[in-house]
Amino acid sequence: FGLDADFQVDLIRELDLSNATHGISQTAGLHNSSKAFLFRDAQRAVQLPSQITEELLELLRNKREFTFMASIQQKTSSSGVLFSIHESEF
Repeated sequence: FGLDADFQVDLIRELDLSNATHGISQTAGLHNSSKAFLFRDAQRAVQLPSQITEELLELLRNKREFTFMASIQQKTSSSGVLFSIHESEF
């Protein structure tokens, strides 16, 4: 059982923070040489570029299930949405 690279999307790699999103900074990840993002403050809206979003939607279209993998470190008494998929009118 291997993972086919054609069916994978690395959201961290694809996330474009070149616009200096307020309250987010890149930092060392939990695993060897991995990247992570440190989220500060209470409100932010982080979205993938539209081209990557379309590629991701195409991968998920007509699929009954998928796997989302993440390593998370969260402070006590904090909450938030890690991953959200919703139907839109595009």
